Amino acid sequence: MSTDNTRYSIPFTPLTDRIAAEAPHLVEPLAALRQAMGNADFEKYINSLSSLRKVDDQLLLITRREMNRSILMSRYLPLMQETFGVSYIRIVSQ
Repeated sequence: MSTDNTRYSIPFTPLTDRIAAEAPHLVEPLAALRQAMGNADFEKYINSLSSLRKVDDQLLLITRREMNRSILMSRYLPLMQETFGVSYIRIVSQ
């Protein structure tokens, strides 16, 4: 019986790179969001997301930090609703 406990890690890919490959219809709203938020905040709070999914009138964001979730909810919720054209946004921290 092999007991290979080798660990490996996969480097984090920024959200914009993943969206371009997986959900190109969200590239334009993300670019508009970057413009509205400013590059520094976009990089810190959006490009670091684990996941962003849009289904119909709903948007789901998954972040790795509770503080980022709180900031997105308090500062950027109406902006994200307008940019993505959704009425409901759920932000979850892992």
